[in-house]
This record gives sequence, structure tokens and C-alpha cells, in this order.
Amino acid sequence: MVQAIWRSFGCFLTAALLMTAALAGAEPASAGQGPLRPVVLGVPLHVGGLVGGVVQALAHPQHNRAPRPDFVPTCEANWRSAKCTRLALAAIKHALAAEGVRHWKLVLPRDYRSLTVGEQTFVIIDLERVARGLKPFAGLTGPFNTASHTAAVTRVDPNPAISTLRALGVSEFGSNWAGDFGPLASDYDWMYNDGYGSGGINMACLSPQAAGCWGHRDNIVGTYRHLPTLLAGAGTGRPAGRSIATVMSGGGGSPPKLTYTWRQAKRHGARAHA
Repeated sequence: MVQAIWRSFGCFLTAALLMTAALAGAEPASAGQGPLRPVVLGVPLHVGGLVGGVVQALAHPQHNRAPRPDFVPTCEANWRSAKCTRLALAAIKHALAAEGVRHWKLVLPRDYRSLTVGEQTFVIIDLERVARGLKPFAGLTGPFNTASHTAAVTRVDPNPAISTLRALGVSEFGSNWAGDFGPLASDYDWMYNDGYGSGGINMACLSPQAAGCWGHRDNIVGTYRHLPTLLAGAGTGRPAGRSIATVMSGGGGSPPKLTYTWRQAKRHGARAHA
């Protein structure tokens, strides 16, 4: 498990492998548990993702990055405010530039303020992927939204049932939880404060070599082995926006019915462009 040590909030992470039909009754293990019993994909469980799977992501930052501008006081007071949105988005852009993703502009959809917390979380996660040349998640699906909402209410990692994963054709997935100041602040900490050292929020990263370092980030910008169907889910607990959970997955099944899509976000102006 990953317990936050910054700003007095928690941040949890789960990653799991999908069992074969021979393990129909087995549940995926959480990051805080021991290794899974048989591992179908032939790789060990890695806190924060799957070795050769979810954690096959872009290079990690060299260190945690304090937000510039510092959006924390504004977002702590009112994460829904326009000022919080503007400052947090500027901090994300600054962190992107510091990583070498320079001259990129992240544009939220015009209807961002009217979206649900889950939809807002989905939008910023996909913007992080698109800005790095990664395929976006196609959209949010009901079963993953439900799992995320339940996890956010109980303040734990989402852990969808094996039956749900099979029904959606999922081969691998990762999940994140944060008790933070809205979707943009949660994204900032998952992406830019998830390593070892000052400002870190990841209690699975208590040493520079810890397996869980940058695990939340890997779940967001993982390659998911370039599987054709990328699905997500997101939900919040109460008070809304102060507890957010997400599920991110890759698979080969036919896309299910989606509750909100990246195409919808793009139609309303969402984009990441040079």
C-alpha cells in the first residue's frame, strides 16, 4: 500500500495480472500484497504495474518537482475555482516542459467545469498521454466507473472483479487512488511527485531503489503493451474531488459501451499540441 506523507493525504496504488480460466476464482493481488501465485503472462508482479506490461512506460523524472506556480493554497481552499484550474494546469505544463516536452499546450475542453469529477480526471490523464505521443484511453466504461467510485468512497485502490475484467477483454490494468485537491492536483502528484525524496507522496517509494517508485505515473503513461483497446474508469467519494480513484486498462476485446469518450472531449476542444 502507498500512504501519502505530503499535505496530510493518502495516495494508494494497485496493479494486477489477469488470471487464466484455470484461476477463475482468484482475485488480482493488490500492490500491498505478496506476489501472485501462478502468473499467466510469465512476469512477476511489480508494485505499480507489470514488468514488461503496465510499467513499460516512459522514462521516470530524476526527482520530484515542486509545482510552479504553487497551486496548493488556492486548490486547497476551493479546487473547483477557475483560479485553481488555471494554476494547476500551468504547473502541469511547467513540469512537462522541464521533462523536455516543451512548447506543448494542454487545452481542457470548453465544458470542463460542467464535467463530473470522474470525467475531468479522465480528460487530464488522456492529455498527459497525448502530449507524450501515447495512445489515449478510448473512454470511461460503467463497470470501471463503479469500481472506482466504490474505491473512492472507501479510500482504497480500485480492484475490479475477475469477471468484470474478462467481460471487458482486459489483459492488464493499473489503478490509482488519491485524497487530494481535485483532478488536476491528483494528476500532478501522480505524475510529478511520485518518486523518492522531498515532496514525494508515494509510501511505496521509501528508498531510491524501491519497486513502487513512480508506480502511479507508470499506470497513467504505461504502454499497456500497445494493446488495441484502452479503457478507463474514474470516480469520486465525498466530499467530491477530495477522494478520487481511477482504473486504466489494456485489452483486445471489442470496445464496450462508454459513458464518456476522448472523442467527446476533443469535440469540445480538448487537445495537447505544440
